[in-house]
Amino acid sequence: MSKVKITSIILIVLLLLGGVLMIVNDVSDKAKSFSEEEIAAASEIAQNELSQAFVAAESFPFEERAEAIQSIGYSEPEIEKTTMTFEKHNEGDVYILLKLQPHESYENLSRVLVQIFDKENGSLITELSNVLNWKDS
Repeated sequence: MSKVKITSIILIVLLLLGGVLMIVNDVSDKAKSFSEEEIAAASEIAQNELSQAFVAAESFPFEERAEAIQSIGYSEPEIEKTTMTFEKHNEGDVYILLKLQPHESYENLSRVLVQIFDKENGSLITELSNVLNWKDS
């Protein structure tokens, strides 16, 4: 009877170990490293998106910030507490998230974060942050 128990325990441990190894393998596959060229291209996209956001902020007041970001090609925002998250898909191999948060100290400013992700595996390539100054009401 003890040989059956020992064999069962060894089999269970091996199955658990195999499951853990599969999970580790899946997680490590998602963490892709990017070449300098891919990072440079993504950084250029992020800078271009941030420049477009600056131009939109000059034309829209703080109260219309969602409309301003949508005017440069982003989808409806997802709102979580005070953060607005906008998404944009382009024809390339990346998609873009733009996040807006109100500034803690100044009511006419927003913190902006532009993140560039790889479409294939969803890995973050680069991100860029700054502060937008909205048009006076």
